[in-house]
Amino acid sequence: MNQRDDRPVGLIYTGGTFGMQQSDRGYEPSEDLPQRVERDVPELHASGMPPIEWIEHDAGPPLNSSDVTPPLWYALANTIRAHADRCRGFVVIHGTDTLAYTGSALSFLQPAGNQPVIVTGASRPLGEPGSDAPANLLNSLRVIAAAVTSETGIVFGDRLLRANRATKRHGSYTQPFVSPVCDPLAQIGERIEYRASAGGERPADTAGIRATDAADVRIAMLPAYPGLDARTFNAVVGSGVQGIVLEAYPAGIGPGGDRAFVDAVAAAHARGVVVGAVSQARDGRIRMGRYASSTPLATAGVVSGGDMTREAALAKLHVLFAGGATPESAREQFARNLQGELTDE
Repeated sequence: MNQRDDRPVGLIYTGGTFGMQQSDRGYEPSEDLPQRVERDVPELHASGMPPIEWIEHDAGPPLNSSDVTPPLWYALANTIRAHADRCRGFVVIHGTDTLAYTGSALSFLQPAGNQPVIVTGASRPLGEPGSDAPANLLNSLRVIAAAVTSETGIVFGDRLLRANRATKRHGSYTQPFVSPVCDPLAQIGERIEYRASAGGERPADTAGIRATDAADVRIAMLPAYPGLDARTFNAVVGSGVQGIVLEAYPAGIGPGGDRAFVDAVAAAHARGVVVGAVSQARDGRIRMGRYASSTPLATAGVVSGGDMTREAALAKLHVLFAGGATPESAREQFARNLQGELTDE
């Protein structure tokens, strides 16, 4: 029998629609969310619910998720590590637009060790008619109380998704997040049905990457599109980035027939810039060499990201460099399954 864990669940509020209120400028994140939750979510104190503790992080006031930058990821990770012994898990309340980026970053950082970190949000603010904020918060707490997972997940609606497999596909009220190539980890109803055989298994060794300072790390994202040329690529490289996530065409890579573009990629590779490719198709996979147009770019140094999401790819490169990886090490680890973010072939 498992020993009862009476420790609280740590609640960390970063901003987003969940805690917003109307102002003369439109919706803005409020700073009194703990008091509002106590008022509007009395089910927090129902039988079987775990105790909670609100925890402050040092990344500043609540943000609209469109204003989130990577330093928030590391501030959250540091906060979670500092409280990991006192809490049985953590719920991070976050805006939906960048939620999958933050969730992905936390999955690679694994700041709580073998304890779950659940990232959630809302499509309508707490306290408004029809708000999904109470249900998302309660379901997040139920997942942690049930001890069905020890990884970083996203709870939205009635599903627990692996954070680094999720992406915000649309603005659906009930479920804006999808996990195209990895089944939900759990279905949440009256009971929580955990799916131990969900696709994209995590490797046995899932130790996180220790990174605390992202001040000098810059990663860019560049989609392939008709007209993408060497001048544009060189301008991105010239901005001082350490890595570029190339969002390739669904079935290929990019302008592999453009000699100047290929030469620009090769030059960036020689300078230590890591160029990793993911598919523009949400359920796509990069297969270097399948099409002849991809071969020159693979030879020039483009690394396949397999079936990673764009959010996971960008967060992964950022965390790798923030953890001190060399370009060679970052290339090798980008293509390898670290936290269940890609499917081994």
